[in-house]
Amino acid sequence: MSELTSIRPARPTAGRHETLDHTADAGLRATSADLAGLFVEAAAALAELAADVEPEATAVALERIELEAADLAGLAYEWLNELIGLADIRRAALAATRIDRLEEVPPSGDPGDEVSWRWRLTGSARFVALDGRTARSRLGVKSATYHGLRVDPIDRGWTLTAYLDV
Repeated sequence: MSELTSIRPARPTAGRHETLDHTADAGLRATSADLAGLFVEAAAALAELAADVEPEATAVALERIELEAADLAGLAYEWLNELIGLADIRRAALAATRIDRLEEVPPSGDPGDEVSWRWRLTGSARFVALDGRTARSRLGVKSATYHGLRVDPIDRGWTLTAYLDV
């Protein structure tokens, strides 16, 4: 099991992310060599949009996350909304995420029925208190949307594009 990946890593990672301009929402695009890294990068982009978190911020919660969806776009939607919801409930800022497993799983019945295979993600997220000093809100992110939501393979990796309702 790996350590939680810091939202602001001290050293460069294989993934990257950026924010995207949109008239009514906020957008993000993440890329990574692998799917687990892609979901961590998307969380990092979400965290940067939602809050400024200093390295010395104190963790207030570590949440275990288990999600399932019919496809990768649906899983990305569930992932982003789970992180947004947990931050809102905790009145906290997302500070780090870890993906333990991200896999396609067969149906409980006939494993040859590829139509009903699903994607499953297990991981965790660390949150820090929004104290106005070491963690400050930036943008009031309400939810991820399906508008423009894509998870696509690219040369040497994956890309995820999402728009958030603010």
